[in-house]
Amino acid sequence: MVTSNPSEKHDFTAHLTRFCRVLRGYGFLIGPQETADVIKALSAVDIMDRGRVYWTLRCLLVSRQDEFPAYDMLFEKFWNFEPIPTRGPATPGAKKLDEAMILQRRPKSLFGVGNDQRSDEIAIQEDRIGAGDLEVDSEKDLTMIRADEFSELSRIAARMVRALASRPGRRRKRHKRKGVPDLRGAMRLNLSTGGDLIVVPRRRRVPRVPRLLVLLDVSGSMERHVQLLLQLAYAVSQQTRRVEAFVFSTRVTRVTRELAMPSFAEALSRIGEVASHWSGGTRIGEALATVNTDFGYVLDRHTTVFLLSDGWDTGDPGYLASQIRRMRRRVRSFVWLNPLMGTRDYQPLTRSLQAAEPYVDHFASALDVAHLRRLPQLLRS
Repeated sequence: MVTSNPSEKHDFTAHLTRFCRVLRGYGFLIGPQETADVIKALSAVDIMDRGRVYWTLRCLLVSRQDEFPAYDMLFEKFWNFEPIPTRGPATPGAKKLDEAMILQRRPKSLFGVGNDQRSDEIAIQEDRIGAGDLEVDSEKDLTMIRADEFSELSRIAARMVRALASRPGRRRKRHKRKGVPDLRGAMRLNLSTGGDLIVVPRRRRVPRVPRLLVLLDVSGSMERHVQLLLQLAYAVSQQTRRVEAFVFSTRVTRVTRELAMPSFAEALSRIGEVASHWSGGTRIGEALATVNTDFGYVLDRHTTVFLLSDGWDTGDPGYLASQIRRMRRRVRSFVWLNPLMGTRDYQPLTRSLQAAEPYVDHFASALDVAHLRRLPQLLRS
């Protein structure tokens, strides 16, 4: 029997903590930090909304597709406050977690959902999956960002927007000293003097608000970097409304509306509801082709494109190059943010990166907040 208002009769936080412990017993890769993250995320959503709670927990706690059936069964008992066995069947994942949980946390996927019927989701035909399965070794697990780092991301996003808005637009605004003389304004201001130009106001062009297009790779090889870059995209979307955002791997999903949510936790939950193509292969060229063809209205000479990807791709490098060239002809600039660029001994050896190089204005590291801090200065150059 479903409790009409679970929080009135039960300690929901304690119940949630027990649920996380049960999931760990069933082989889910969950530890104390994941439990704390879930409690924090649910504080931003209505816990009476079953759908929101379901997707929020699924996004943050489920990291493999084969965990979906067990999660669905256990969530049903969790939601109804039914007794749940505290120990599930032994799985390789559970053994691996017991051995390695203290030493190294496993990065989680953010997009563990299964419904493919989406209004903004366009399928891309996939022949093979390989690049998405590559594990990226980094010195720092970037799937969890501290509160102070998120504040820093907000400041970085603000500086990015200001850097891109440095070019003057057509609109002019009155200024005391700078700009060209405003003769019309001078006539109005000097009517009382009989037409003598006592005061000559000036008008100067104000910076144009830039249009930003964010394309985020959520394939397997990007798994440990997705949340950092998604938080950067969210921070940028809070600075200006002229942002369009897409996530892609073997599909492309528009997430512009989801990033407009008032909190990142809610945005994450909403993205989990609409994006199902996580931790698979990568077809960057096909993703760009989809945006070029189906979302061409977001591309103009005032648009700066940010491609957030490590460059591991299962598609044809020539096709990728042709789609970047096609997009670059229509936009102001094309910036490729690569989390691998900040690692030791990095070299752009993938065929995709080599094919794209002639058409990319800037390559920059997106390994961590410290590397992203350099981005606004790069955009001014």
